[in-house]
Amino acid sequence: MSRIASDFNFLSGNLLSTMESEKIKLWVNDLALKYDRDLNAAELYSEIENFKYQAPLLMTKFENATQLDILKHIHQYSLKDLYPNLEVALRIFLTIPVTTASCERSFSKLKIIKNYLRSTISQNRLTGMAILSIEKDIVKTISFDDVIDQFASIKSRKVPL
Repeated sequence: MSRIASDFNFLSGNLLSTMESEKIKLWVNDLALKYDRDLNAAELYSEIENFKYQAPLLMTKFENATQLDILKHIHQYSLKDLYPNLEVALRIFLTIPVTTASCERSFSKLKIIKNYLRSTISQNRLTGMAILSIEKDIVKTISFDDVIDQFASIKSRKVPL
């Protein structure tokens, strides 16, 4: 995780605003070598050079901006067409899964849910139970009374008199 973060670290507002152009060029070339199918080094370098002078005008605290803040501002001001390589580089960094913990957690929960007592459980119900088990923080905030009332109103078979 730290290796990937260090590859993209120069794209933060603090380093972009203080780093010399030659150092930025070295970082860009290294990054473009690793992601050669997605990034063009020359275009990315020129986009970053332009962006680092325009960004302080768009963002109030550019020096404290993270990569996510920069990407949000690019989308907020519709600058994707102006900085396509910079936008792609930021998206790559922000969407790279750096761990498989969530996948492993899903499989361990699945093993707990589908034990030998529940071996005949249907796929639909198993999926629902797995989601409830994985997202237990959200489930804790749900009111059982509201769910029961909503279910009862949907399934009611009362005939009005």
